[in-house]
Amino acid sequence: MKKIFKISLFLFASLAFTACSNDTSDTLTDSETQGGLLSVKTLSLIHAQGNDPTINFEANISGFQGRENIVTVDVYNQFTTFDGVKSNKVLLRTLTFPNVDQMESLSYLFNYNDLIAGLSVNGVPLPADDSTLNIGDYWELSYMSNLGNGNSHMNFPKTKITVSCGSYREGFYSNSTLRPETGAVYTFASDEVTKLGDGLYKNSYVGPYYCGGQTPGSANTIQLPAGTNAGFTFDDVCGVFGLEIQNLASVYTNEVRQSAAQKELSTVDEETGVITIHYSIFFTNNTVERPFITTLTPL
Repeated sequence: MKKIFKISLFLFASLAFTACSNDTSDTLTDSETQGGLLSVKTLSLIHAQGNDPTINFEANISGFQGRENIVTVDVYNQFTTFDGVKSNKVLLRTLTFPNVDQMESLSYLFNYNDLIAGLSVNGVPLPADDSTLNIGDYWELSYMSNLGNGNSHMNFPKTKITVSCGSYREGFYSNSTLRPETGAVYTFASDEVTKLGDGLYKNSYVGPYYCGGQTPGSANTIQLPAGTNAGFTFDDVCGVFGLEIQNLASVYTNEVRQSAAQKELSTVDEETGVITIHYSIFFTNNTVERPFITTLTPL
């Protein structure tokens, strides 16, 4: 099997030991990809109430074609209310991989009308008028890979589309990130928050980390050996900030994720615009958790 990318764990470990806090367990995880597995590039989207139901969302996936090629991917759709009641699950799309390159990417479009098609909660179809939905309701798209040998694999990463209010958080912020376990504080003078979609954003830095080409922060911040943007993707659902499970710097299999308790604490001061986001970075095959609190102050 061809290894498309492999990071030296020893390089990062030496950096972490020198610049961090002598945590021998804080090592990056090999990003070797197995054939037949999907990478879901679009983890989170926002449906802002009142939008035209025919306006398209775009989602992106990619697959590594190993000994067994991915032939098609079935995209399944399920709706969950804000209080946890689930709809039936239906097939939204079947995507066909071209099977030309070893690493292949696909994008597909869908809209609100597609998302409600065939779904019902407690026997009641989802409404054509989204004003009757509740903030925090969401759809979840799951991905079934169908391989050339006849096997099928349900992939763990999903795409979540959350019903939300309008959101306007893009801009430049100062970044101060606390590691509560040690009291260490990492600062970045200018953190650009970029809008990816309605209520969906990506910032520039995570924990103490920045990538080559990015501006270093305070003396105790650490440059990652690979990647171009260390930031994380987050959504704003009416002033509550959530992170779907994602890979560190989009390169490593180390997970950046958020517990329910951390999400509840991740809010904004609407008067000052200061955003506070609680999350964790996981190390050593995602068995060691390091919590962080990032405070973004508008510049």
